[in-house]
Amino acid sequence: MSPAPAPSGARQSGGRRVAVIGGGIIGLACAWRLAERGHTVTVFDPDVAGGATHAAAGMLAPASEAVFGQDDLLLTGLAAVREWPRFAADLTLAEGELIELRPHATLLVALDADDEVALVRHARHLERRSCQVEKLTSRSARRLEPALSPRVRAAVRLDEPAVDPRVVARALARSVVASGGAVLPLEVEPDVRDGRASGVRARPAPGVHAGTARGAGAADAGDTHEADVVVVAAGWASALVAALPHKVPVRPLKGQVLRLGAPPGVLAHTVRATVRGREVYVVPRPGGEVVVGATSEDVGADTSVTAGAVHDLLHDAIEVVPELAEATLLETTARLRPATPDNLPLVGPTCVEGLVLASGHGRDGVLLAPLTADAVLAHVEGRLPPRSTDPLAARRLCHKEHA
Repeated sequence: MSPAPAPSGARQSGGRRVAVIGGGIIGLACAWRLAERGHTVTVFDPDVAGGATHAAAGMLAPASEAVFGQDDLLLTGLAAVREWPRFAADLTLAEGELIELRPHATLLVALDADDEVALVRHARHLERRSCQVEKLTSRSARRLEPALSPRVRAAVRLDEPAVDPRVVARALARSVVASGGAVLPLEVEPDVRDGRASGVRARPAPGVHAGTARGAGAADAGDTHEADVVVVAAGWASALVAALPHKVPVRPLKGQVLRLGAPPGVLAHTVRATVRGREVYVVPRPGGEVVVGATSEDVGADTSVTAGAVHDLLHDAIEVVPELAEATLLETTARLRPATPDNLPLVGPTCVEGLVLASGHGRDGVLLAPLTADAVLAHVEGRLPPRSTDPLAARRLCHKEHA
């Protein structure tokens, strides 16, 4: 039986000083849960929520993205989906801005015979793992979503919602400060002495003035910021942390994403499909914005937007939802997801005392944010983390190092 999470908002007596390196949705979620429990938290990031979080579509989709042979990730993702309603409600209460889980479901659609075979195989894989799957004919799918292409042969409906990561990240950053924490626009490195993390050493990012620091506890760049625990949640850049005795095995995977302006209500579901071997997803937002993504390119730390990727994403989205041909192109974005060799995040204490990892979430950073925050909070407070996070234990790095 998994340990029960600490009551939301319950204050922790004798709170600890925690430095969080990284202001994406993972780092901010960890910082917020820590701050609301009474710990003294400082988030360090020169571009808060400007990395992978800025590009993410926000799909909470462990079943849609399930891969054969990765059951640990699927089960952890399913546990994370169950955490999101509580997390969203708590953040709404803390911030006063409604955090919505919309749309409420996903349609996986097949456009040709090969796609249909793959879709049936995927549905069978999920059913064997006790996932709820609703199989639809072409006619049923188009009754649910009239904007779908007449070429759709079959579909599967999954109860998987989505959130707007930009809204969530802004709310988290404000809530960290409102809970007594700080968010500083500084680049930092863990300060490790005698095998223990004792804080971070700060330096300003290029073009950022230290005077723009926000929240309590602001200090000048170049200072050493003391902390009892350092949480590294720097996404793919966690691999650049020099404090560990071995390199963190996180690499950048480039994803290019589009945002379109369409009439509100063009879609009621997230729609995912494969078009000529390319995966595409279309995620509607309440105000008419539609997010289309996403590529997955192993090209290093490159965030350029390419004409070919934009062409392919637009072509494939319009193949699935023809009405999008009339949409306005609002934004093109490329960011870097943090990927690990086994596709499992790294969450928890490391071989260095006082240094906790929360990185390597790949495509699942938004999905796993609440569960990762609960795990990090438990580690900081000396409690057992949720059992569903056991496969993510960062200490597996230590075991591999000494194998």
